[in-house]
Amino acid sequence: MLIGKLVERSGLSKDTIRFYERKGLISLQSSSRRDNNYKEYPEDVLEMLTLIRRLKDLGFTLNEIKTFLGLWHEEDASCKSLKHT
Repeated sequence: MLIGKLVERSGLSKDTIRFYERKGLISLQSSSRRDNNYKEYPEDVLEMLTLIRRLKDLGFTLNEIKTFLGLWHEEDASCKSLKHT
């Protein structure tokens, strides 16, 4: 989906989405650009934005969220490993 649709579905602004991308909270594959150079955001980016928004609503900082997301993608992550970070 293009960023306009992502904005509509996530409730976040374009600037916020791009900021999260620059900070490494969400990422795209280099092949995610269309021929016209527009970024194509997959459905999993919307899921990550929803998760980020929920974590922010719970009071986590962006640095804490970035750490959490890093562990989220690890197969051997556990509550114990998250507790120690």
